[in-house]
Amino acid sequence: MEKTRLLSFREGLGKEEPQSEKQIKKSPLLTSEKRLRRMPSKSLDLNKNEYLSLDKSSTSDSVDEENVPEKDLHGRLYINRVFRISAERMFELLFTSSRFMQRFANSRNIIDVVSTPWKVEPGGDQLRTMTYTIVLNNPLTGKCTAATEKQTLYKESREAQFYLVDSEVVTHDVPYHDYFYTLNRYHIIRSSKQKCRLRVSTDLKYRKQPWAIIKSLIEKNSWSSLEDYFKQLESDLLMEESMLNQSIEDTGKLSSLRRRRRTFNRTAETVPKLSSQRSSGDVGLDAKGDVSGKKKEMENCNFALIVVMSIFLLLLVLLNVTLFLKLSKIEYAAQSFYRLHLQEEKSLHLASDMVSEVENIQKKRDQARRLKGVLRDSVMMLEQLKSSLIMLQKTFDLLNKNKTGMTVES
Repeated sequence: MEKTRLLSFREGLGKEEPQSEKQIKKSPLLTSEKRLRRMPSKSLDLNKNEYLSLDKSSTSDSVDEENVPEKDLHGRLYINRVFRISAERMFELLFTSSRFMQRFANSRNIIDVVSTPWKVEPGGDQLRTMTYTIVLNNPLTGKCTAATEKQTLYKESREAQFYLVDSEVVTHDVPYHDYFYTLNRYHIIRSSKQKCRLRVSTDLKYRKQPWAIIKSLIEKNSWSSLEDYFKQLESDLLMEESMLNQSIEDTGKLSSLRRRRRTFNRTAETVPKLSSQRSSGDVGLDAKGDVSGKKKEMENCNFALIVVMSIFLLLLVLLNVTLFLKLSKIEYAAQSFYRLHLQEEKSLHLASDMVSEVENIQKKRDQARRLKGVLRDSVMMLEQLKSSLIMLQKTFDLLNKNKTGMTVES
């Protein structure tokens, strides 16, 4: 009798569970409460470089990529790839002060990065602001430019399932910076427990409508720089993916060895933690040292280039002055020759009987020799000026090649 009662009680529980699930699906308030329960307290703290913890109830749910709508911008789609990285880990790599972003910023010559913590807005979205300096190699835009990036994590995002982040980037020291800004949209969608899809789309937004020529110039420079930026981001993410998978395999081997030994040593765990903390501090100091060293090298190179250019400009001014003096001498000689010719004509008219034809021919030859000498000197000066200008052009080409070589090596 007791066994039959237990069986009937279990069957009653089994029948009541689907009814409660139906009620939860029907009422939107209960579904929102269920999502809030799945979101732990640590999920709001997005400023630590630790994995965001999840409840077991959230890990059991999976997101189908086909059911998630595509919310790309109207501009261009630069990244659309499935990575062997979890959605939670991908969010940490891109939108926290992770080592990955520090290395990426160092490779892109981005320095003085300052970011605010994530803050919850009244509407439910989370906001973070970043300021940094971009070192430029373009002489038309200057040595560096300051930039402000506002990142918005929308409230529709679900932890470890999918994330929707908009990044608004404004550069302050480039030409026509008050006309436009760049909007980047990151969409991280979970494919499986250790895989996610990353979609990155961008668009150019205009605060004021510029002229057609200025607009084409802005779009050409912006699209090329964005393409280069996201190509490098994709390649660095692929490298990070291989490193993470290698570390997971190594940890799996170590865990199997530990299971065989069945020993646990606490001192052996504290030593790697301390070493990892020291190594992270050393990495940060090395990154800062590399950035400051690059900045000093670029400043020294620019100073040397300015000195060389000023010397060549001074030489060019001196050559122009000498050319002006020679041209003035040629003009004076031509005027004197013309005056002599007029005087000779007058003298020929007055004393044609007294002067013989032989003397007139001799005078004309002497004058022709003088004029040839003056013209020969002027031609030599022009050839010297031509050779000096050719040498100046070659030196500028050599300086440009050395500068491009230094930037490629850095």
